[in-house]
Amino acid sequence: GNFGMYPKYVLRLDGPEGEFLLSARKRKKSKSSNYLISLDKDDLARQSGNYFGKLRSNFIGTEFVIFDKGSKPHENGAKGIQPNVRSELGGVLYQHNILGTRGPRKMTVVIPSLDSRSKRKSFVSDQKGESIMDLFKQTNGDTDDMIVYQNKSPAWNEQLGAFCLNFDGRVTEASVKNFQLVETDESDDVVCQFGKISDNEFTMDYKYPMSAVQAFAVCLTSFDGKLACE
Repeated sequence: GNFGMYPKYVLRLDGPEGEFLLSARKRKKSKSSNYLISLDKDDLARQSGNYFGKLRSNFIGTEFVIFDKGSKPHENGAKGIQPNVRSELGGVLYQHNILGTRGPRKMTVVIPSLDSRSKRKSFVSDQKGESIMDLFKQTNGDTDDMIVYQNKSPAWNEQLGAFCLNFDGRVTEASVKNFQLVETDESDDVVCQFGKISDNEFTMDYKYPMSAVQAFAVCLTSFDGKLACE
């Protein structure tokens, strides 16, 4: 649930059993928003074997990078080649509100491309490599190394007096956090969607080539405060 300044989030399978998949919590004492993603509902320690990934934002909350569970380069002071260095699983970029203070957000999501064997393109920015967000900004996404999605623009509904998207019944409440990700705004091929169904519950749907941890991390960015976007 989204409680307090350092909330905890839980991802479960949709269904009567509600089987647990992933959890996340916002870290304390971080200069920017920082979320730990875990394979355990209660064990959310960075040093734990259940640690599965990390989501980190810039200071104003408009740009996020998703990391896997690898270690930060040379965080133990070692020199030379270091095994298990973290890789980037994706990035999220929020633009200034496109319709003033009351309009919908504009978000861009980038994930590494996959080859014919579904192996992910490696982005290890801290080892003299290029970060996925750096490459996106340099190429505007025009590269085979990444897949670029944008949130589908909602249409204004006169009857409801609000911007609306068609979630086919999966979302029941209006929220600025609701979104659908597509490759082009004209496309109806939604790779990930997220929306509110009650005060503290949201639905998340995703499909290949996005993984559960990528989709979960992208949805977490929707909860984070964005000084330049609100």
